[in-house]
Amino acid sequence: MDKDKTNQEKKPIGARWEEDQPLVMPGIRRFQFFTNVDDRALTKNLNRLAMFGIATVLAVDVGKAVVNKNPQTIYCYECRACYSTQDKCPVGIQYQAELVVAARVSDYDRFCRNGGLKCIRCGSCQSFCVQYLNLAQIFGTMQQQTMKALRTGKIPERIIRNAFRNGLINRDFIDEVTEFLNKGDSV
Repeated sequence: MDKDKTNQEKKPIGARWEEDQPLVMPGIRRFQFFTNVDDRALTKNLNRLAMFGIATVLAVDVGKAVVNKNPQTIYCYECRACYSTQDKCPVGIQYQAELVVAARVSDYDRFCRNGGLKCIRCGSCQSFCVQYLNLAQIFGTMQQQTMKALRTGKIPERIIRNAFRNGLINRDFIDEVTEFLNKGDSV
């Protein structure tokens, strides 16, 4: 009897204790330990930490697209509807969504590997986009950024050399790319 009295004195008002909960099945109470008030503080902090992490990653993803002057790329949710263009793309680019993602995060390697410098910005893939993104503008902006990065030496020569070997350079950029590659050979 004395034990019950001491438990009642320690128990805050409205607190859930396992002993007070009805049994649902033998050994299992309706509210388990994770719903107890004592354990909620840690869970709440973990939830806040997880949400902070998610918000930080989202802010970096969105911020990078805005800083790179390609904010439309934020709206691409990579449904891959633009892959339907494969037969209709005049230069044979197969994975337009990869180009959009590369433009979002300024991944020059991914952009060149998937034929981003080969794109002639005709807009045939744009009709397939369910988000109605201006894909030709996105690719054009990323092409200009790629060429600027090439001039400033931010892109490794192997990336451009592989794109050149695989025929992934558009005629608009071929002169500048060959000049860059020839300069690298003479060094």
